[in-house]
Amino acid sequence: MNLGKCFAVCCAVFLFLTMTVGCVTPGTKTTVTSGQGGPTMDEAQAVAYNGPKARIAVSRFKDKTGKGWYSGRIGDGMADQLVTALFNTNRFIVLERQTVGDVLKEQDFGASGRVRQDTAAPIGEIEGAELLVVGAVTEFEGAASGAGGGIGGFGKGILGGIMGGFKKAHMAIDLRIIDTRTSRIVAATSVEGEATDVNLGGLVAGWGGSGALAGGLGGWKNTPTEKALRICIKEAVQFVVSKTPQTYYHHGGNAPAPAASTAPASPSPSVGGETVIVKPTSLNVRTGPGTKYGIVLGIRGGDRLTVLERSEGWIRVRTASGKEGWVASKFTGPAN
Repeated sequence: MNLGKCFAVCCAVFLFLTMTVGCVTPGTKTTVTSGQGGPTMDEAQAVAYNGPKARIAVSRFKDKTGKGWYSGRIGDGMADQLVTALFNTNRFIVLERQTVGDVLKEQDFGASGRVRQDTAAPIGEIEGAELLVVGAVTEFEGAASGAGGGIGGFGKGILGGIMGGFKKAHMAIDLRIIDTRTSRIVAATSVEGEATDVNLGGLVAGWGGSGALAGGLGGWKNTPTEKALRICIKEAVQFVVSKTPQTYYHHGGNAPAPAASTAPASPSPSVGGETVIVKPTSLNVRTGPGTKYGIVLGIRGGDRLTVLERSEGWIRVRTASGKEGWVASKFTGPAN
């Protein structure tokens, strides 16, 4: 091909791409649809967290697209990505469920008599989850990255090579947070990720499913599909963090001290010997008489509390374990 003809072909290709694929710009798109209430996602991310944690587990992701791309290893891998990202928020006690069979085998091995007993993993100590995250992929369009044949050649070869570089991946995931004790849905949402390039940027750090792709997801590495997945995981974690009700955050951690300007009102004299019982299914015990104070721990319905003092609708109490804090008096009743 002479130089003039090659130049003419390149111009034609450029004009064709301008008219037909100009709208396909490398980048990303995210969509989150959810209910109202609770802090916003930006508010949830804004503060470094070292307070009480919620106990949570993630089940294998299911496929509801019916397109034949799915396997159990992919479902486990997607769950693993979410598990890692949730753990990195420092807001959850994340319980392993994808490889719990291996944990059970280790416990059985410890009980076999072949392991020194002071080092054996005891049976009956696996923790239960109060919250379970279940996910289902409802939309999936995946594509590999890169040109599909190079720039060499003429006509169709040139167009095919350049067009092959504009691959797009789209994924949508439905998420539900379920209370494992009641099976009630605590929160639900739909997240979407769309990518037309493979520049992962900050998605591989922080809450976005950091580290290598888990499980059976290795085939998506360095493709728009990987980026779409990481976008979905990032949005999913933000949703779980911001929409998990505060009452579930009651395991360990260091509750923040109240600001100096929020000193409690003068309490009434100590109420000796009075005992009350917790009425709701769960209740936060705080460092002071108001919701602006940090959470000391969480207690359950039916727990008996010793009243130490009262202040404007709040009571300072001592739990059966000896811990003290404040609860709203309207959520307690006289003990029988």
